[in-house]
Amino acid sequence: RTAAQNLPAVTDVYLYQTVHLLDGFCRNLPEHLARLDGWARSLFGFGLPLTEAQAADALLREARRGAPAGCDRSLFVRLAVDDSGEVECRFRGISLYRGYAHRSITPDAVTLRYALPFGEGPTSAREAAAALARQQAQAADAQVALRCDEAGRAVTADDAPLFALSGRTLVTPPAPRSVERQTALDAALRAGFDIVEEPLPREALRRFEELFYVDHRGVTSLAHCDGEPFMTLRAERIAEAMEALYPM
Repeated sequence: RTAAQNLPAVTDVYLYQTVHLLDGFCRNLPEHLARLDGWARSLFGFGLPLTEAQAADALLREARRGAPAGCDRSLFVRLAVDDSGEVECRFRGISLYRGYAHRSITPDAVTLRYALPFGEGPTSAREAAAALARQQAQAADAQVALRCDEAGRAVTADDAPLFALSGRTLVTPPAPRSVERQTALDAALRAGFDIVEEPLPREALRRFEELFYVDHRGVTSLAHCDGEPFMTLRAERIAEAMEALYPM
């Protein structure tokens, strides 16, 4: 019995990646698996106990289980591995779109200063901290928590890579490599933007024209952050360039 044939439920301590699937294809799967494998070796002391073929099979079966027959939209499935080596796939939803999108939802954000437990890895502790932060954001009449570090520098939005636009310059804070961050950077270069990686102090955010974050769904522009309004124009070009990386 292989892991792909029967994936048991993971425990409370796990690593995870959410994979974007469309038309039977798992986008960026080698990159997602490499990230899981690297963190599993670092934190758990073993490599990911799943081959790429097994992972693709498990993800596609879970997508078929969760989506209605004939669905032609993008699907999202979370792949997780726990500290005992058990692997689980869990259906996480259906997109309104086909492929990466500039989402029509433009939420409000508030900045919150908090640190992640045990670093920047894609862990269950990180996921729990992000969920608590969203609860705090909702208490402040916002939908997204924009995380700042102890020095007050913006790091992520809704626990996803954060980007700021001013003219043709795209600014992103220094951050560990992630699949979505690298995809967005590749797309921005393709779309003709200049990329600057530098700290984003919270008080400097208002000087930008647009703020957005990128996750497995695509690009989400922020309408407001701490009450300051932002535009939602050029970020759409980033989403289009992301989708162009995956010609059908």
